Amino acid sequence: MKKKTKKRLNRWILIFVLILISAFLTYYFYNNLKDYYQSYYECEGVRIDKKKYPVIGIDVSSHQDEIDWTKVMENNVKFAFIKATEGTNFVDKRYKENYLGAKKNGILVGAYHFFRFGTSGKAQATNFMNQVAVENLDLPPVLDVERHGNYFSFSKVDQIRIEIQNFLMEIESNYNLKPIIYTNLEGYKDYIEGHFDDYEIWICRICTEPNNSHWTFWQYSHKGRIDGIEGKVDLNTFNGNIDEFIDYVNQFKELQK
Repeated sequence: MKKKTKKRLNRWILIFVLILISAFLTYYFYNNLKDYYQSYYECEGVRIDKKKYPVIGIDVSSHQDEIDWTKVMENNVKFAFIKATEGTNFVDKRYKENYLGAKKNGILVGAYHFFRFGTSGKAQATNFMNQVAVENLDLPPVLDVERHGNYFSFSKVDQIRIEIQNFLMEIESNYNLKPIIYTNLEGYKDYIEGHFDDYEIWICRICTEPNNSHWTFWQYSHKGRIDGIEGKVDLNTFNGNIDEFIDYVNQFKELQK
């Protein structure tokens, strides 16, 4: 076989293999993203019983752009979890602005860190601690654990759990309190259940009410509308009445002393 012919054949074989790999990856990610979307985002959100769950809050990040916190407060929003950090070096550009705006208007504040798979849990905790003074929070710090946003990480589940543990231990060691873990049904089943059962859970469940009592906060909509915020915002509630919520906040304040 001539060299040119052999080289041309090898090139076509390589192109064919690349096409097969691309087709497989497209199929894999399409099906996984489709299933994820249908499970967690497709419905409009639960219409909660506000007599059962009267304490309403939001969670925000720089994606919400500038927020009029006075108008948010006037919508009877009691608390806000605000994104502070992500991974080992990302800082949300509106964290301080949102923190000050919420506090100024009497909205109780918590801060959360978006966990990146495949990186050091300890380094991620350091990033969070460099930005968040826990004594200024009204609610415990939160670790956000979910596959969404981590699709291109191929870390093994056991390694992900190790780094989650490293993050939590670093936070507990420095702040002397346990953080909350935020996750959705998929994340809870894959990474949390049976391994971090002694932590409070903030659960994302959009289409139906959580079917157990092992949660402190519940994110029930990604499509909420609140005066003072352009576009959609996540809506949350506390697992209890207003008096129980006040007791919860006071207990956290006691831990900070």
